[in-house]
Amino acid sequence: MKKKLIGITKVILLLLIIAISVGLTIFLIKYEKQKEIQHNIDYIYNIYNNDNSQDILNKYITENYKQVGVEVEGTEKTEEKLNAIAVLEIPKIGFKDIVLEGTTQDVLANGIGLFEHSPILNGNVCLAGHNTTRFFAKLNELEIGDELKYSSCLGTREYLVSNKQVISETDWSMLQSKKDNYITLITCVKNQPEVRLCVQAIEKI
Repeated sequence: MKKKLIGITKVILLLLIIAISVGLTIFLIKYEKQKEIQHNIDYIYNIYNNDNSQDILNKYITENYKQVGVEVEGTEKTEEKLNAIAVLEIPKIGFKDIVLEGTTQDVLANGIGLFEHSPILNGNVCLAGHNTTRFFAKLNELEIGDELKYSSCLGTREYLVSNKQVISETDWSMLQSKKDNYITLITCVKNQPEVRLCVQAIEKI
């Protein structure tokens, strides 16, 4: 009986050690990934808020010379080159992350996406992000008057939330170009695939 108990105890201890080792490994992987993400965010943010930003950015012109960008370190190798063109900050919800060109799945897995036909700075800057903890899960907490900061490769602007509404997934009217400077944020609504949450903010003067 004693031998049986000792054997069971050894098995339980072994399983506990394995469970702790797996848990620790997962934690370390997530921790390193978070450090990498934060490094990328701070790196881009510091460039776009540096007095010599234009000199720095000239080193990172994209291959087709259509837009200026900074290649994101640590992203998976894909046919599409991922370029960080801005950092978006929303103080009220503790949000700060990079903005990348495009809205493909690769882009949205690594940052906030700039719609393909959206300007980078002037007019209506249109951005999309997943409704996840890292990205726009708390976007619904914003209220009229809340502040946003957008530090891009072409300049930095601050905005105040002016409109917040749920729109149809096929409603693109909020993405139309504007003469005044706006920023438009769009994300999914959980368990409601037919609609989107849209938050629009106007330049702070």
